[in-house]
Amino acid sequence: MKTLVIGGYNKVTASIIQKLSKEGCDIYVLTSSKEDKSRFQNVYEHYIFAYDSDCIKEVFESVNPDVTIFTGAFDSNYDWNGGYTEVVNFGNGLFNCLNAFQFLGHGRFINLSSSEVKQVTRTEYQEITSARRDSYSGGYEKYADIYKAVALKNGESSCSNMRQNTNADIITLRVDNMCYEPENPQDYVLKSDMCARMLIEAYTDKQTTITGKYYSPIYINDFVEALYNIINKTAFRESIYRLGCDVKITQDELSEMVSDQIDSIDDNVLIAKNYEIKEDFLYNTKVPDVSDEVNVVIFKDASQCAKLMIDEFKNDIDKFVDRSKKKSSAGGKFLASCKRLFKVALPFIENMIVFIPFFMINNRVTGSAYFAKLDPYLIYVEIFAIIYGQQQAAFSSLLAIAGYIFRQTCSRSGFDVMLDYNTYVWMAQLVILGLSVGYLRDKIRTIKDDRKDESIYLASRLKDIEDINMINAKLKDELQTQVINQTDSLGKIFEITATLDQDAPEEVFFHAAEVISDLMDCKDVAIYNVSNRNFARLMSATSPKARSLGNSIEYTKYTDMYEALVKGEVYINRKLTKNYPLMAVAITENEELNSIIMLWNIAWERMNMAQTNRLRVISFMIQNAVLRSDRYIEMLENERYIEGTKILDADAFKTLLDAFINARNKGLAYCTLIRIVLPDKDLVKASEKLSKMVRTSDYIGSNNDGNAYLLLANTNTTDASYVEKRLSDAGFDYQIIDRLER
Repeated sequence: MKTLVIGGYNKVTASIIQKLSKEGCDIYVLTSSKEDKSRFQNVYEHYIFAYDSDCIKEVFESVNPDVTIFTGAFDSNYDWNGGYTEVVNFGNGLFNCLNAFQFLGHGRFINLSSSEVKQVTRTEYQEITSARRDSYSGGYEKYADIYKAVALKNGESSCSNMRQNTNADIITLRVDNMCYEPENPQDYVLKSDMCARMLIEAYTDKQTTITGKYYSPIYINDFVEALYNIINKTAFRESIYRLGCDVKITQDELSEMVSDQIDSIDDNVLIAKNYEIKEDFLYNTKVPDVSDEVNVVIFKDASQCAKLMIDEFKNDIDKFVDRSKKKSSAGGKFLASCKRLFKVALPFIENMIVFIPFFMINNRVTGSAYFAKLDPYLIYVEIFAIIYGQQQAAFSSLLAIAGYIFRQTCSRSGFDVMLDYNTYVWMAQLVILGLSVGYLRDKIRTIKDDRKDESIYLASRLKDIEDINMINAKLKDELQTQVINQTDSLGKIFEITATLDQDAPEEVFFHAAEVISDLMDCKDVAIYNVSNRNFARLMSATSPKARSLGNSIEYTKYTDMYEALVKGEVYINRKLTKNYPLMAVAITENEELNSIIMLWNIAWERMNMAQTNRLRVISFMIQNAVLRSDRYIEMLENERYIEGTKILDADAFKTLLDAFINARNKGLAYCTLIRIVLPDKDLVKASEKLSKMVRTSDYIGSNNDGNAYLLLANTNTTDASYVEKRLSDAGFDYQIIDRLER
């Protein structure tokens, strides 16, 4: 099932994705924040577009989802302090997504709303009108919850109307008091949960407010389980459903729990209860409960949810509560107002300053034999008309007229000036030319801005289409690869099985590295064999990069990887932690780590669910091959070793040596062979001494020549010096065989 989740990253969306991923869904995410892309896990593909973008239709066509989840009330991309602007953005985004969904003609659209639509009074709704008028009064922030409630209510109506008019499978879930353990101060639950609100009020203001009769939260795990059941429901009778817990506690009881908790931390805190029971205004029609049609199991009741929230606050009070409550000073607001006023007045100030030299020039040229016909005022007006447009052209014209009249009154009376026909002709000429040039400038600027905006829009549109096409091309390649693999599945299964069907476990690991490299399209593969609970020894590696951690590692120190492997999960290094492989999976035996497969230098886009599942399947096949080989070796235990010793007989040792030589020639492993001369030919005595000098990963064998041989795994001649010293101290005559041949 393809699922498209629309919303920003937070605990709600992460929990939804985690649940759907466990159920085997292909998950696609549409978010408007670029920062969210790297935070989502278990996601098949990401799309980063504004919800009202023209590209949303292409996104829906590319994904072709069976289920679309619009997180709406829980979307962290919305900032409700933005007031009506955010209400409009929410409505446009939801309507655009609904249209794109309806165009597909199939699937289910789930809009997540909240009980916040019921928590608004008539008085509060009327007050937001005044808050809208002055965006600098702090009204937006004060009434953020009301703006959100209005947006959610409008969203519910849009979904209901679309369902009624088109018969599309669109439903709205109104979720009651989502509850979960908050992780940071930006969590949605801190703004919506009643218990969280009481706790914040108690810690900051030393009082809390009871706003209703009951506290009826639903825990996030119960919510996602119910949501999954809703997704799998065939059809619904209604368009809006309530999803919540019917097990309630009174807000009086909740306030007592909060009061007791605060008092246990600070004895000076007093809880003042201000009863302010609100009436439902935005939506007072009874909404059917979704549990009437879908099985909803509640594991955490209201008391448990409240205790969970209180305990979380107790542990990290300062993380969630800002006790300083810093407010902007009157001086800061005055400074901001002055900046805005100065920005508006700056063109007028420039105009008046420039007027002064032109006024002086006009006085100088008046009566001049050479410049008598020069009109400085006309030049002055045209300059400001060209630079600023009509507004400043009109203002400069007024200044020029005032300067002209003032100059004329110096030589004749004001009455004569006003009766002079030429005065009015000059004024008309000045104003008409100034306003005409200003109009043309404004018109040209408008056309230029429109073309610039159009160019930017078309460029962004082209970029969005390119991004969608790139994603589609990548998905096409992956699907093509899957189809090819599916078509050739029987041959591949036989090939892998035959390749891994080796007698010795060591040979299995050598061939396994090649198989993984081929199937995962990764040149850097390493397989480590766990020697004890803390250390693992390199068995095979396909490249120097794969050997970068060394021949022996303390794998428990790689905390993130170790925790994933212990849980039986495939580790993916999404944080790109240094010195960590990009992917890793463990081979287990009796629920204990037996080996670790590590992959390096994988393309980021290939670190997806398909590759994860493929690596998991390959590890299971290797695990079965190793266990089968171990059982085979146990059956031939007595036949492989010389009687009374831990020395492999000639045939068994030759098979093992051939495997290591072949692996070395392919660059999969290192090995060093040491011949130990035994004058007395006593292999039993030599076995007792030699077995104490080598590692569990090394081998002792014979060659029917009366001598013993040491095969040091993943050890070159330089690293073999530690064994040479032990042999010398024990009095053995030995020789390193430089050239190994089958």
